[in-house]
Amino acid sequence: MTINTAALGKHAKTALQLLRSWAILSAFLVVAHLVNDHLALTFPAPLSAMLALFLTLQLGLIKLHWLLPGTQPLLNFMPLFFVPAAAKVVEHSPLISEHWLVLLLCLFLVPALGLISIGFLMQRLRGTS
Repeated sequence: MTINTAALGKHAKTALQLLRSWAILSAFLVVAHLVNDHLALTFPAPLSAMLALFLTLQLGLIKLHWLLPGTQPLLNFMPLFFVPAAAKVVEHSPLISEHWLVLLLCLFLVPALGLISIGFLMQRLRGTS
């Protein structure tokens, strides 16, 4: 039995890149959880980890190609991450059907009022009424 060392080297390199990517992602998530627990924050740790990762990417402290091997497969299965949220919506469908009008107004009226308010504010600040 012969072993193709070139192919083995390629697979080892790919595995190391994948491990580095997962280690970076996991480190950000663990640190975010520790900070949230220590400071007793109610902000979701995955969201703060994502924001911290975004900032480090923007500052160039972490290179995008370091993350791609581990994130690309996750992006391919992104719809699966929304299944638990959809299950909760179905679970609470009686409550949603009871308050559908208020929910609908919140979904459309609040963003519309926000956009209108910001538009008026920007016109006032720029002096173009």
